[in-house]
Amino acid sequence: MSEAHRHHARAVGYALNVFPYHTLPELWQCLATDVLALKARAFPDGSFPIELRFSEPLVRELARDCDQVARLKYFLDTHDLALVTVNAFVMPRFHGAAVKEKVYLPAWHESDARARFTCDSLDLLAQLAPSDIESASVSAPFGALKPVPLNAIAPNILRCGEHARRLRERTGIHCVVALEPEPGLNVETTGEVVEFFERFVPDALRPYLGVNFDLAHQLVAFENLADSIVQLQNHGVRIAKLHVSNAAELPAPLQPFYRDSIYLHQVCGVDVAGRRAFFSLDWPTQPPPAGIVKFRVHYHLPVFPTEMPSTLRAVEHFLSSTLPSLPASMPAIIETYTWPEQLREGGSLVDNIAQELNWVRRKISLE
Repeated sequence: MSEAHRHHARAVGYALNVFPYHTLPELWQCLATDVLALKARAFPDGSFPIELRFSEPLVRELARDCDQVARLKYFLDTHDLALVTVNAFVMPRFHGAAVKEKVYLPAWHESDARARFTCDSLDLLAQLAPSDIESASVSAPFGALKPVPLNAIAPNILRCGEHARRLRERTGIHCVVALEPEPGLNVETTGEVVEFFERFVPDALRPYLGVNFDLAHQLVAFENLADSIVQLQNHGVRIAKLHVSNAAELPAPLQPFYRDSIYLHQVCGVDVAGRRAFFSLDWPTQPPPAGIVKFRVHYHLPVFPTEMPSTLRAVEHFLSSTLPSLPASMPAIIETYTWPEQLREGGSLVDNIAQELNWVRRKISLE
């Protein structure tokens, strides 16, 4: 690959929420071991685009210690780790204990805690992102669990967009709040994303509020990914980044797996006509109604071929057919945070992540 092609190629990176760090010392350990091992394996001669996960204690530790921020920036720069985006979705611990619905807490409408955390994450990202990046993003939940109305979540979300706007005026760094639709939230479908932006987001904040388009989330909702992208573009909704992820797809009857998983398993089902006719926020405790012919489950499976039935064919089609039409500045971040559960019987985490990266890069002709 020529240097010019490499410079303009899309960033294809990995979400580091797959690693179980929660505090700053744990982050340093993760970076010095697993992340550098992955860099050597998958990006030996180039920059490794990464998505750090910011937890509440990690942000608190960094916000009060500018020397640690400078040390982290130096580490990222000298090891060619490009912090193109941050995951600020989950404030509590994400590995090691059941999280389930706690991933959405504190909710946008219940206090200003979510907004303060998001703004603090924006401030840190502006200090840590590569100096030549066009824009960087902080992802957060798009809303709260239904049936919270949209007007309840809007004020604090707009507050974060305004914070990002002022941050750019002050620092010159363009950071975007990448709101992430997810099954079960009051913004889960592309139509609901458009409704929120049309009702609440003024033109002045459109450059600073966008979406993290997670492939698995929209596939669980049985959306056509290409149609969803067009819908967002037609309504001027910024797509700040893509989460390249793959959902489980199961035929009727629904057969649970990873019953002891610490994560939610939002389940959607369609009838023979393809209409969405079933939803459960986690594995159903009762048998689903008759007439459901296909289920999709919010459980991130490997983004490469395996024996587990999944939506990989739709993901592959998106990567080869739709992604090339999107701006090259939009990063594609693989997010298979469930690997620790999938590898309980053995297997190398770094090997599997490298296999995902190579598979995705082949599909979009970066290798």
